[in-house]
Amino acid sequence: MYRVGLVGAGNMGRAMISAWIESGTLKPEEIIVSEKDPEKLAAAVDSFNVRSGEIEDAASSDIVVLAVKPQDSADVLSRLKGRLDGSQTLLSIAAGLTISSLRKAAGPSPAVVRVMPNMGAMVRAAVSGYAIELGEGTFDAAAVTALLSAIGESVEVDEDMMNLVTAVSGSGPAYFFYLTEALEEAAVAAGMDGDVARLLARETLWGAAKTIKEKGADPGELRRAVSSPGGTTLAALSEMDAAGFRKIIADAIDAAARRAGELAT
Repeated sequence: MYRVGLVGAGNMGRAMISAWIESGTLKPEEIIVSEKDPEKLAAAVDSFNVRSGEIEDAASSDIVVLAVKPQDSADVLSRLKGRLDGSQTLLSIAAGLTISSLRKAAGPSPAVVRVMPNMGAMVRAAVSGYAIELGEGTFDAAAVTALLSAIGESVEVDEDMMNLVTAVSGSGPAYFFYLTEALEEAAVAAGMDGDVARLLARETLWGAAKTIKEKGADPGELRRAVSSPGGTTLAALSEMDAAGFRKIIADAIDAAARRAGELAT
């Protein structure tokens, strides 16, 4: 029996395999991968030396990880139905799949874990929100935590928070990419060389994120620390406030959360 059966070897699936092996959480021979796209499957097998098999083969693992696109989930869940027992866990990162829909396929016995990671998994710097529904059998919480820790940070939430998790952190990398893109474009428009603008914008984002994380400080305190009265930073922030920056962000999060709810099945 494999420790992990991964169904879906797209970008996120391969990112997880890489993190699990690189971190020592799993050995290649403990992972079996099922993927309908032959090229993606071959890439996973060749890159990580994992085994390949059908969905039914992956379903024999301790933890079955569902990493498919929403449009492919119905077929996968139908093939998993009736195959999981109380010693197993079904863990899904498939966007929009609720615990209720996962439970219909899993049956009453296994634990079901709904996870929303983000793109940071590609560099082992994801943050994942997850919700758990225990089944009638046992649940290996330590194993699930280890899998999520290998790709970054994780936090357990109630499932009714998962749409908001999607809005804040699932879609979140794009917001920071957008800000970095805007900084770069503004600098270029003002006459700066493009390569220099990209370096400054990118490394400023990285440094700011690293400072927040490693100092453990409140972002507001850090912002105030660099906003000297009458200085350049305060002049820039005043323009943002005048343009309704905080409301723009709040409205964006609300829109993403509502859309996540509409897509949920």
